[in-house]
Amino acid sequence: MPRVFRGEEPNGPQPGDLKEYKAKSMAEEYRPLAIAFWIVAFLLAVYFVWSVMRAPKPKPPPVQSVYIEALPQTPAR
Repeated sequence: MPRVFRGEEPNGPQPGDLKEYKAKSMAEEYRPLAIAFWIVAFLLAVYFVWSVMRAPKPKPPPVQSVYIEALPQTPAR
């Protein structure tokens, strides 16, 4: 026979027995995804710097020949 029918108080959960539900924050929820994103971003930045440093140096421009035309002498006034 249940205790309620015998006049006893039911032994339900005590106030400290149940944890209050707390939803995860956005940072807690997506922390693994954020870590993966920052690792990929860091590796892309390192690759970009490495590729710029390892790029072949540009060749110097070819030597240009310069033609200077002599101006005709004008009499001084």
